[in-house]
Order: sequence, then C-alpha cells, then structure tokens
Amino acid sequence: MIITTMPVGSFNTNCYILYHDDTKRGIIIDPGGDADLVLARVKAYDLKIHAILLTHGHFDHIAAANEVATQLDVKIYASKQDAALAADPQLNGSRLLMHKDVICNVDKFLDDREYADFGWIKLRALLTPGHTAGHICYYAKQLNLLFSGDLLFKGSYGRYDLPTSNFDDLKNSLQRLFALPPETEVYPGHGNPTAIGYEKEYNPINRG
Repeated sequence: MIITTMPVGSFNTNCYILYHDDTKRGIIIDPGGDADLVLARVKAYDLKIHAILLTHGHFDHIAAANEVATQLDVKIYASKQDAALAADPQLNGSRLLMHKDVICNVDKFLDDREYADFGWIKLRALLTPGHTAGHICYYAKQLNLLFSGDLLFKGSYGRYDLPTSNFDDLKNSLQRLFALPPETEVYPGHGNPTAIGYEKEYNPINRG
C-alpha cells in the first residue's frame, strides 16, 4: 500500500491518498482544500478512488470533500456527530475563520469500532471525542497504521476550546490510542508522522 501526503488549504491540512500499488484502488482521507490538486494527483496516479473518509467536521478537513466526491462519484464517510458539524458553517469554523460558508454532505455514518472495508484495506473507525464530539481516528491493525486527525500530533495534541470539544474526553481518547501497539505509525491531520510508542512516552498529555 502506498500513502501519499498532500498538505492542502491555508492550514496545511494533511490530505492522505492511500492506494494499492498494483490495482490502483484507493481512498482519500480529509481533503481539506485544493480540490484541483487532489483530483490532479488522483488522475496522475491513474487511481480508482472508492471513498472519502473524514476524521472530523472542521472546515480545514472538509473544504474540498464535496467537490472531490462529486467529480469522482464516491461517498463521504464520517461519524454521525461530526456530520452535523460539517454541515454547519458556524460550528465548523469556516464562517469565522474563512469568512465564507463551507459545508460537507456526509453520505455514510461510521460508528465506533465499525470497519470501513474496501477489500485491499480494512480501516477500523475509533470514535475518539475531544477535539470534536464525533472525531474519528482510522486504524489499520494489519498494517500498524493510524490516521489520527486532529486528536494526536507529533509531540502534541488537538485543541479543546472549539465547539463540541472537551478536554476530559480528549484525554480519555488519547489514552485509548496509547493502548495501541507501540510500533503503530501515526499519520496526523497536520505536521509530521509519529508513533504510538513515542507519544506514549513523550507526549505532554502524560506529564504530571
């Protein structure tokens, strides 16, 4: 499996394109902007995209989702809680920070521990509230991969002062991630990759 990272939008959100190297079947995680660039990359790699997965509903993770989904004729997946966030420009931050309304229409709701199974890859949705009430991390146990959205960053963690966020929930969700195997590679919503073992030992959420 190949993972391509594309920083998109004004907040340099990590949009991930995952695909099988032989079959060219793929998925997209968090197309947060620059739809033309995302679509151009899909075309350049000659990919057949099967779905768009959202970690949460903030505008910088959803801004290109509707356009990309329409152009590729695929469905958008997220939690039910954050589908409501993605559809509300006041809650998702676009009206305040972008001075325009950005929305996303989610087609399929994922529950905690439910699998998004595309044959060549099987991602388990882990409901990890804190940054938002319906934040999801996507875990591929067979590949030791975790896509952590804005819950866990390298040496840091997500904000908890935004609509539907909660610090106690965030701490509990991070501890859930830290229970994963230490060799699990973590691909966050912003910044560089990390690993569960490193974050369990060095992340400031565990200090004091």
